[in-house]
Amino acid sequence: MRYKRKSVTHEKLIVTLNMTPLIDCVLQLLIFFMLAGSFVLQTGVRVELPKARVPKLQDKQDIVITITRTNEIFLNEERLSSEQLPVMLLEKLAQSKDKMVLIKPDKRVETGKLVEVMSIAKSVGVESLGIATEPQ
Repeated sequence: MRYKRKSVTHEKLIVTLNMTPLIDCVLQLLIFFMLAGSFVLQTGVRVELPKARVPKLQDKQDIVITITRTNEIFLNEERLSSEQLPVMLLEKLAQSKDKMVLIKPDKRVETGKLVEVMSIAKSVGVESLGIATEPQ
């Protein structure tokens, strides 16, 4: 008994890549990272800022002085004494392109401490001082 061989014909396969699922995944990742980025909290020293009705300043400042409710002074999250502040502030001002300093005082900080920090900043050459507040 002889078997008849079938002739082998090579059919050309057309392969297409469906891009829709890939685009869906990329868009979902994009949306996820956009939303996750908005929930990132600003790290550092926690203070309760006083409330005021003023226009919003720039979000990103090079030099930030924080005064806690216990009158502790932080320069860009580094704890300093009143004596160390002028020296460190001069170093930061030399590295900064603008001479602006943002002060973030706790709402319960003593006014005298705030005035002391402001006068130290002005004495070392700060051209512009800003005081951070919470919007009302």
